[in-house]
Amino acid sequence: MDEAAKKTTLRMIPYGIYVLTADGGDGDISAATVNWVTQTSFAPPLVAVALKADSGSYAIVKKTGTFALNMLGKGQQGPAFTFFKPAEVDGSTI
Repeated sequence: MDEAAKKTTLRMIPYGIYVLTADGGDGDISAATVNWVTQTSFAPPLVAVALKADSGSYAIVKKTGTFALNMLGKGQQGPAFTFFKPAEVDGSTI
C-alpha cells in the first residue's frame, strides 16, 4: 500500500484523547495522555487502556489496580498535551 494512502487511512480511524490519573496512596501520583481506550464488559462495567510499560502511570495502576479516566471534549485537547511528558508534582497538584 502506498505510504501516503496508508497514513490517510489510519488518520480516519476515530479515537479520543483522554487524561488518565492514578494515585498510589503514598504520595505517588501520575497523569498520562492516552488515546486507546476500549470497553471490555457491561457487567461489571470495565474498560481497558494502553499505557507504556516503563511509565509512572503504569507502575501505579499495576500496584493499585485503579485509575481515573478523564474524557476530554472538543476544544479541550490543550490540557492533554501537558501530560505527553512525565508530570511534575507541586504540592497536591500535578
